[in-house]
Amino acid sequence: MTELRSEIDGLRREEFRRDGFTILPRLADADEVAWLRGVYDRLFARHGNTGTADYYDIAGRKDGAEPPRLPQIVHPEKYAPELPESAHFARCRAIASAFLEIPEEELEFYGHAILKPPGYGAPTPWHQDEAYMDPRWARRGLSIWTTLDDATVDSGCLHYAPGLHRGPVLPHHHIDHDDRIRGLMTEEVDETAGVPCPLAPGGAVMHDFRTPHYAGPNRTDQPRRAYVLVFMGPAVEVADPEPRPWLVDG
Repeated sequence: MTELRSEIDGLRREEFRRDGFTILPRLADADEVAWLRGVYDRLFARHGNTGTADYYDIAGRKDGAEPPRLPQIVHPEKYAPELPESAHFARCRAIASAFLEIPEEELEFYGHAILKPPGYGAPTPWHQDEAYMDPRWARRGLSIWTTLDDATVDSGCLHYAPGLHRGPVLPHHHIDHDDRIRGLMTEEVDETAGVPCPLAPGGAVMHDFRTPHYAGPNRTDQPRRAYVLVFMGPAVEVADPEPRPWLVDG
């Protein structure tokens, strides 16, 4: 824990507060990445189909028959309970606790396994994670996005719009203005100001719920696998919730 404490203390918390994101270049070592890949690939082999409730294509229509362009498994820990027992999870939870200044035992979490298949597929449009959340409740939280492959601009690394997390939740709509598509997007971000964050396997980037982010399509011949852990503090009821009509439309 002393080594972990040093790692956390060495991270640029001021950058996270200022920009809404920060890079964790060596979050998982080679052995952990290999283990996570094995769990990840088994998850998609067993649960990566439309008959699984927690599997869906965030960029595809709910009633579509096309191959998934941006498949993901939500709550992978339900199917692989070893994930929250891992050293990687403990490290991420400790980092989230330090940055949010919320005790670890008070943090709730869930995971995402997000796949960008090689050679085809969809971009992840600009969006804020908080746009998916019920405005009647406020929660402080962050996501830690760990790549299990080389995440480059060509394969779909994340891009961020620095500083916009300090503003409101931007107007969003369903991708292609089609409410049969689960994915949301906003057109309120200056794409030219986006900062790409390429990473080697085991690298990660951490962002605030309100930080706008984007990832391009995977134009390479290799998959781009990402394992995401979302941590948040207790929910606080909002007296006068802002309208988020895109949630009603969905």
